[in-house]
Amino acid sequence: MKKTLYKSGFTLIELLVVIAIIGILTGIVMSNFTSAKSKARDAKRISDISNIQLALEQVFDKCNAYPTNITNKDDTISVDSIGTTCKSTDGTITYTLGYFMTVVPTDFGTPYLYYVSSGNAPYIDYVLKASLENYNTALIDDVDGTPSSISMNGDTCGVSGNPEASAGNPARYYYCIQPK
Repeated sequence: MKKTLYKSGFTLIELLVVIAIIGILTGIVMSNFTSAKSKARDAKRISDISNIQLALEQVFDKCNAYPTNITNKDDTISVDSIGTTCKSTDGTITYTLGYFMTVVPTDFGTPYLYYVSSGNAPYIDYVLKASLENYNTALIDDVDGTPSSISMNGDTCGVSGNPEASAGNPARYYYCIQPK
């Protein structure tokens, strides 16, 4: 009787096939993960803008004016062109943006763009602007172009560049909101 020896293990071809399959699956997963991260950053930007808008509406409710900037939450809010500060009716509280929100959100370290109406205080109109990485359905309901009462230093809102995002001219999605 003849004895046959069987060797257990994998051949080099089998190992290469398995490694190739793992590499392909890893590539697919990583590309989806990268896309999900950019969409999450955009969702954060839209949420931040909504939170800032809520605080600005609370400021307007108390002061009948919007603040001149949103980068320093400790600046007092002026209600007229001579710089009269906004105070509570009994005069005990001088309102600042920090009274309405403890931390002003930033776009991963960079302040969101904020433009107030042209002219002197009281400022009764504004535009908040964020740059998104991807198209988002929130862009349908935002402000497009340049609002007439706001000086945006040549900036515009909406889609800029090629919407198909070609390599030479990628699309930029600018999400802008104004008071409700």
